[in-house]
Parts: sequence; structure tokens; C-alpha cells
Amino acid sequence: MAKSSILKENLTNLFFLVIVACLTFLLLSGIDYIGIEKLEGSTSKIIFFISIIPIMFLVLGIHELGHLIAGLAQGFQFQLFVVGPLGVKREDNKTKWYLNKNLGLYGGAAATSPVNNDPDNVKKFARLILAGPLTSLALAFVGIGLALVLSSPFNLIAYLTGAISLAIFFATTIPEKTGPFFTDRKRYQRLTTPGKDQDVEMAMLHITGTCAQDESFKNVQEKDIQTLINDDIPFMKWFGYYNLLCYQKEMNGAVDTPIIDQYKELSKGFPSTMVKAMDAELVKQGINLS
Repeated sequence: MAKSSILKENLTNLFFLVIVACLTFLLLSGIDYIGIEKLEGSTSKIIFFISIIPIMFLVLGIHELGHLIAGLAQGFQFQLFVVGPLGVKREDNKTKWYLNKNLGLYGGAAATSPVNNDPDNVKKFARLILAGPLTSLALAFVGIGLALVLSSPFNLIAYLTGAISLAIFFATTIPEKTGPFFTDRKRYQRLTTPGKDQDVEMAMLHITGTCAQDESFKNVQEKDIQTLINDDIPFMKWFGYYNLLCYQKEMNGAVDTPIIDQYKELSKGFPSTMVKAMDAELVKQGINLS
């Protein structure tokens, strides 16, 4: 992965965290208006400031946990859960803990995938996407509510939890994108609004569900792969070329070099951890990317 791509990945993650920090600051400035008792004494101040970073990761983790639980509850298969330096992933049909060294994932990530080509996968995935912001919104209300009844310094810790969670809710619903990826709100709209965008999302879920069900590309529809490749969104094109390589290898025993070149060129715009994982899957299938 080129250094410029890694830098872009880290800046994207930093930009998201800066947005959350700014929104949190604005929300914290409202303490005086709702009558929360201020910090008094050095011990209370130490406890409060020590808790800021852990609370940030806790709130990010709960947001991603909302996505994860919604996916698992609907029968999707666990793939990944990362918050800060800690991660859990599915690898070789086993679940393992690992130390996350990629700053691009410090803001949190969760992934589940369909296990079959159920026609309801689009609705299920839409609910999964919506679960993250709703979980953050619920935690915001709980945190701010507790802040009104607890004493110092725990009232401010509770308010900080609520403020960060509300900031994450806004950051994942107001803008359309953070870096190269759609926010939760935009992704939900794409999944639930009839048209080209929904067709692309459905094609992606059809491919994922069919492959998981058959453990093969034999029943994958080429038109679904082409739908992704023909899309204007770089991620969709990249995912399309990835699946085309897998399809060609299984059906023909070989892949076209221009397809590899297209896949590698598009890979430069995405997080290194994601690209390495996709590359590793291609290598497992005997596809030489060099």
C-alpha cells in the first residue's frame, strides 16, 4: 500500500474524530444551561480528565456494537469488531482477538455478512445500518439523564458520555460521507430508496449472500458483478472487480491481467487493513496479484 494511501486513511479517521470532538465541545458548553453541578476539588477533576479517552472508545464501541448485534440478531455472520487498539475478527472460520495497529480503524468498525441469498437481506442490512445511530442516540439520552441525578464528578462523566454519543449520532447522520465511505444515514437511504443506488446495494448483497450459501461463485450472476463495476462509486467498482477476479478464477481457472490492474489501481484509495484482507482472500484462491 502506498504511503499516500495510508496517510489519506489516517487523515480520514482523524477528520471524523475532530468532528466528534468539536460537536462534543459544543454540547459540553451547554452544562451551565441545564443545571449540572460543576467539578469541585482536585480528585474530582483528575477522575474526570482520566476518563475522557476511555469514554470516547466506550461510546464508539457501543455505536459499533449496535450495528453488530443487529446483524447477528438477523442471522448474519460475524466478521469484524474493532475499537481503538482492540479487535476481534473471523479468520479461517475461527474468531480471534488481535491488537489493532491501524489508526484508520481506531474510530471503530463492525462487520457482519449475509449467510444466504435471502430476498429480505436488503431490509435486514438496512436495519443493521440504522441500529448504530439509534444506539448512539439512546446512549446520549441515558448519559444526559444520569447526569441530572448523579453527583460530581460522576455527573460530568455521564454528561460527557451522553455528549460524545450525541456527537457521534450527528456525525453519522448529517453528512453523506466520511472519507470514501457513506455515513450510516446515507447508506440507509441507498438501501431503502428504489433506483440505481438500491440496485447496486442489492447486487452487493446478492453476491455476498450467494457466495456464503454455496461457498462458491458458481451461482453468482455476472450481471450483479457488472452492476457494481459500472457504478460511479469507487468502493462499489473496487468490490466489483474483486468479485470478478474470484468469479473468473473459479469458472475459467485463470483471470484477465487488465482486471487485476483495475483492482490494484482502485485499491489505492481504501484503508490498508481492508485491502490486505481482500488481497489475502484472492491469494488463497490462487490469484497472483504481482
